[in-house]
Amino acid sequence: MSNTRDDDKKPKDNNAKNHLKNLQEAENSRQGKKSYSKKTDHL
Repeated sequence: MSNTRDDDKKPKDNNAKNHLKNLQEAENSRQGKKSYSKKTDHL
């Protein structure tokens, strides 16, 4: 069996990416985007 592990990869900083996504999500919910409501708006 050959060892195919890649030890030269840079560590990813997923926390920073998730933090940006959470900020966008908070801003969108504050503006009322993608909000779920049970009432239908097309009747």
